[in-house]
Amino acid sequence: MYFRRTALVTAICAASASAFSVAPNTGRSSIQNVLASNNIAKNDMAMKMSATVSETETAEETFLPMRPPLDMKWSNIADQLVERFGYTPDEVESYNVLETDKEALLKLYNSMNLARAFENACNQAYMQGKIRGFMHLDNGQESVPGLVDYAIKNGDKKYSYYREHTHAIASGVDPGAVMAELMMKETGTCKGAGGSMHIFDKATYFQGGWALVSEQLPYAAGAAKSILLDRELGLSDDASYEKQDVPPPADDDRISVVFVGEGGSQNGRMAEILNAASKDNLPLLILTIDNGRAINTFTPDIAQNNNVYLQGQHYGVPGLLVDGLNAVDVAKGGKAVIDYIRSGKGPAMLQVHTYRFNGHSPADPEHERGRKDEKAWARAEQDPIKAFEQKYTSNGMFT
Repeated sequence: MYFRRTALVTAICAASASAFSVAPNTGRSSIQNVLASNNIAKNDMAMKMSATVSETETAEETFLPMRPPLDMKWSNIADQLVERFGYTPDEVESYNVLETDKEALLKLYNSMNLARAFENACNQAYMQGKIRGFMHLDNGQESVPGLVDYAIKNGDKKYSYYREHTHAIASGVDPGAVMAELMMKETGTCKGAGGSMHIFDKATYFQGGWALVSEQLPYAAGAAKSILLDRELGLSDDASYEKQDVPPPADDDRISVVFVGEGGSQNGRMAEILNAASKDNLPLLILTIDNGRAINTFTPDIAQNNNVYLQGQHYGVPGLLVDGLNAVDVAKGGKAVIDYIRSGKGPAMLQVHTYRFNGHSPADPEHERGRKDEKAWARAEQDPIKAFEQKYTSNGMFT
């Protein structure tokens, strides 16, 4: 059975619960709304602490997640870019062009919706028995494929982990081929032999989901080294992706991108590639997707320091922390980091603070401490698609 792109996209959009809903115009930006609601919550909490509640009174308790939201503003990201990456304030301001680029914003929004719809369709097919084996969904983390679609180029070498469907699709891999791979069809990216955790596509240089935690890290560093060797030896890929004695173009600015979770970032391979990448000035982006859960474990329980973006300080590798709830800030800040690498200044780290809406896999009973309550809260309060809709309908960009 051959999957056609149009039919598949129609099907996954039908399976998606996400739609562009128009929020009422309150005259305030979404940031102001969040701040206002936070102030209301703080005042309400103060009143509860200072007053005696009678037996007849009832009060709804505000859910406090084990890992609090980041609530990071663009000004904080801008400060990081100036301090750690050497950008000037005017250079940082240039990335704000995205805020007024309606076409680019819509493209970013569509990429997030496609990611959400595809994962919803995967979940449905899994429950129907059409997809078997291991499968890990990316719902709630759509700002990452949004960044990939916005700032990563086709020729960049990409290495992901086992939760990689949306990274592949955002990289340009045909969604039909990805779905066919999950269903063990010959028309899949690996002719059905790889399955959910092993998407591979030569044309987009998407070189896999990797099933074992952190095993993709050294391969991505090696790919970054190969980019430098191509330039030094005068090599490039022909139409069949075989090496030929033709130098890459003068404006070759390819990079290698590796996706890893914050749990996997504690692995010893991270220190090794930071050292190697810094020593050889490799064009490597280490993109840490921080959802606070190392498979099922609450990451702070096993990690002494969760500020992964600062791990490179010892090696002279700068890092940036961004809030995954704000997909536009992730795109702006992420592109600034990527441009830093493309300019030949060496490797860099990007940590995206986000929340995963689903369990580790559809088979996960989610018995771990605090997970079910956090998931329900995150779906209501930390959805990057809903946040995008609220902000850009409230400010009049979209209706």
